[in-house]
Amino acid sequence: MLIRAKFSKLKPVRYISHLELMNTFRKAFRRAKLPVVYSKGYNPHINFSMGQPLPVGMIGKAEYFDLQLKQSLDRIIFLNRINEVLPSGIEVLDAGYVPKEVKSLQAVINTAVYLFDMEFNQEIEEKKVIKDLLNQDKLVITRYRRNKENRKIDLRPMIYDITLKSYGTWEFTVSTGSRGNVRPTELSRLLADRYLAIEQIPLTNIVRKKMLVRTENKLDSPLEKFVAGR
Repeated sequence: MLIRAKFSKLKPVRYISHLELMNTFRKAFRRAKLPVVYSKGYNPHINFSMGQPLPVGMIGKAEYFDLQLKQSLDRIIFLNRINEVLPSGIEVLDAGYVPKEVKSLQAVINTAVYLFDMEFNQEIEEKKVIKDLLNQDKLVITRYRRNKENRKIDLRPMIYDITLKSYGTWEFTVSTGSRGNVRPTELSRLLADRYLAIEQIPLTNIVRKKMLVRTENKLDSPLEKFVAGR
């Protein structure tokens, strides 16, 4: 049985890495005595995978993992048992079973929603700036790559929407994943470089609000898309 779960990673654990987060979950699965499935071979490990890594320092409100189980557990029992042993700052919010043949989270998640807590150094007409951004044909930045040649990237086709949620809080819906990935740090740099009134925003001012599956201009969560009757 393959169970897919949605979880949050909040302030108390915002500085742990993706690898440390995965190790935390593996330990929690064992402490919760879940009937997990192990891989075969010399060094067996729990059959468990996660969606796109969350940058260190950033909060995630709706992250996902897949876990293989030997037998079906009631959804509420699964949630209670795992949450009892997870540290403060990590909570599994929902779960449901998905077909074995379903593609991995990293293969299906292609859209992310970020909340930016903006910083300004002078008065700014936020709606006007957002409109200006969305009206651009190109928004080119330099992508800096370790041990590789830097390259120019046009972010505009990968920015689907920008919404002013409240004063100083902007919501960005963007592409994520292997087919096109907008990094929050690049968005922050683009804004600061383009508009003098906007300060470059640290990762601690950014929240990944949602991870979504976009198909034919329709957006679903990885649970809504693949889990029936949870």
